[in-house]
Amino acid sequence: MSVELKSFSSFINFNCSTVMATQDKISLKGTNIVSNVHNQVDEEVLVCNSTIVVANKNTVTEIGFNVDVTSDVRFVKLHFSLRGNYLHSCTNTTNFKVNVPEGCCNMFFVPVLPTVETYTGRHHKTLEVYITPQELAKIVGAEFGTDLKQFFSKITALEPAAYYKKSKQIPLKFKNQINEILQCKYTGSLKDNYLKSRLIVLLIDFLMKTVKPVAEEAIIAEQDYLALVKVEAYCNQNLKKKLTINHLSLIAGFNTTKLKRDFKKVYKTTIFKHITQLRMQKAKELIQEKGLSIAEVSYEVGYSNPQHFTAAFKKTIGYLPSKLIK
Repeated sequence: MSVELKSFSSFINFNCSTVMATQDKISLKGTNIVSNVHNQVDEEVLVCNSTIVVANKNTVTEIGFNVDVTSDVRFVKLHFSLRGNYLHSCTNTTNFKVNVPEGCCNMFFVPVLPTVETYTGRHHKTLEVYITPQELAKIVGAEFGTDLKQFFSKITALEPAAYYKKSKQIPLKFKNQINEILQCKYTGSLKDNYLKSRLIVLLIDFLMKTVKPVAEEAIIAEQDYLALVKVEAYCNQNLKKKLTINHLSLIAGFNTTKLKRDFKKVYKTTIFKHITQLRMQKAKELIQEKGLSIAEVSYEVGYSNPQHFTAAFKKTIGYLPSKLIK
């Protein structure tokens, strides 16, 4: 029996800095969208001006939710699915959909509004950047690669367009940049300037492909690619556990040899080196956000011996974890 997702409405307002809300509707500038005591969609607006609106969702719902999106101007959206799955579909444009699974990112343009954003799963954590095409072109300047030329040609023709045909895995560099944005401790104008500068760097890295999320040359079937995304998401959510290649191959649905080979094609590193990177990134978050001790953090990311954790952290990150403790 299918369950209908709760629907909300969001207005991306590039020209207003006030919250506009009714019982069922709230602008993107709100702090949350409340349906009932059992279902709340928490959303924080990080940056807002006449050319760019940036928001972060971090919420837990029963099964997910829909958001009907409209705006006062046409926009390009850059979406990072840190937790949970995301689907963008058009109500007025036939068959145009953008699927961004957990751990992936994509950028797209939809000329006709409203559109529908569907978030499936229980836990959702995202970074969502709405930017006017004019501002995007201004940031990029004349450094158009082939993909960007094709993307902007469709924008000029007012045709729906996705930057990637298949959404790409978020590389560790981008995850670090996003965490710096979400963990910003500054306030006032200093916070505003810091976030704008960090977002520009993230946008340029994404557009110029200084780090390729998943290269097109990694020729693998879409079903196999999605299986690898599933494995990476499982690892990220179970860093406290012992992760074995045999168990991960069962999750992927193919043998260990194929898992190791295809994982390296897509993620540009071995599966266990990637797991170590995920563990160290999680350790940084636990120390900086929750103030855990080295012993507590080592246990939370799958190490029984704090000394082994400390050595792995220094080898991976480049400095001792104690440097993060204030």
